[in-house]
Amino acid sequence: MQGDTKHLSPYVYFDERLCIGCYHSVRVCPTRAIRIRNQKPLHFHEHCIGCGECIRVCPTGAMRAVTSELTALEKDHISVALVSPVLYSQFPGIMPEDVLNALRRMGFQHAADMSYFLEMFQCAADEFIARNRISHQAPWPLISPVCPVVVRLIAFQYPSLLPHILPIMRPVALMAREVIRRIIARYGVTKEAITLYYINPCPTKMSPERLTFHHEQPCIDKVLGINDVYPELFGLLEKMQKGDRPDLPPDQFSYGVTGHSLIWGMSGGEIAGMKSERTLAVSGLKETIAYLEKIEMGLFQDLDYIEFRTCPEGCVGGTLTGIDKYLSKNFIQKAMLNMGLKKRVCQDEILCLYDEGGFQAKSSLAKLAQRFAAQKKPLSIRELSEIDNILEKIKGTDCSACGAPDCKTFAEDLVRGKASMEDCLFMKKAQ
Repeated sequence: MQGDTKHLSPYVYFDERLCIGCYHSVRVCPTRAIRIRNQKPLHFHEHCIGCGECIRVCPTGAMRAVTSELTALEKDHISVALVSPVLYSQFPGIMPEDVLNALRRMGFQHAADMSYFLEMFQCAADEFIARNRISHQAPWPLISPVCPVVVRLIAFQYPSLLPHILPIMRPVALMAREVIRRIIARYGVTKEAITLYYINPCPTKMSPERLTFHHEQPCIDKVLGINDVYPELFGLLEKMQKGDRPDLPPDQFSYGVTGHSLIWGMSGGEIAGMKSERTLAVSGLKETIAYLEKIEMGLFQDLDYIEFRTCPEGCVGGTLTGIDKYLSKNFIQKAMLNMGLKKRVCQDEILCLYDEGGFQAKSSLAKLAQRFAAQKKPLSIRELSEIDNILEKIKGTDCSACGAPDCKTFAEDLVRGKASMEDCLFMKKAQ
């Protein structure tokens, strides 16, 4: 980036030229990673989990997601678009196959649909749940690993819940592994000659430290937001609707999209195809935090599995989508009636792969927890007492005028030497 644009974290860019010094992003950040100092944001990038809430509420567009550049597409040897089913919901009335062909017209040599791998993941999750009832390998309820923001939020704020996360490779990792295997077999190339582009609805670009729950291999090379490709895709699809259809050979990665995969874009779509009836779907950042706190208190142990999505209404509410989330949801609901919810995976094949270890990801629970813990120096009893004394003096209303999201955070900043008592308007007035 150039000019006054800063790379604040692995997930967020900040443009100083557009910032007006408002407090919108300060108030919504779940890890309290943003402050306002001298009318400019101060970002504790090591606390950022990539939820995108600051991008969602920024009124000027000063905050935006870190994604890859499309200009590099022509330089890639074999470029493959890994397509989240949310992309199809952005084009109501358009068949998913046309969306995949439009991506190939954009320059991707292959466009891989995730549908089949979503079904694989569900089948593997069902098997782990069934075996966990006997082995008690993991505590109840199990928590979905699909949303990376939820995983990072747990590692940052609720590390005691990390053992609850289902230790199964996410669908995108399963897809990346299979796509690479098939391309190497077909073209006779090495992994270095392949570039995987993951097209998704939220700012989940990985940092160099690969801050994920699992060390999933292979990893994604580049990440594109749906809004990065939406304008060009929309134009190409319009042309195709008018009869300008390219004569493209069938793509070997087109497994065929079903209503079962489309429903994954909405909250509840992940658990809809699971066998267990003791499941729950929670969407929205505030709701996710509220339910994680309840699990930490020991509630919901009678449930098998909880699907969390920090975006409202599920992935269709992601900050990098192209159209309104309710329009997307309406399209998915109607498409489900026409396409049905049939599964295509062979359960015997999935169970065989499961027994061979084909779904188990290498857990990095300790490393992930330690990474965030290293950025949050624990407070001593004396410092905690000092925070209580400061709060007693302030008796504030969480106005955020000091630049912190609330009075408690301001008091902690004060104790840590990151703020001055002069920053508090209440204390200024009292003096």
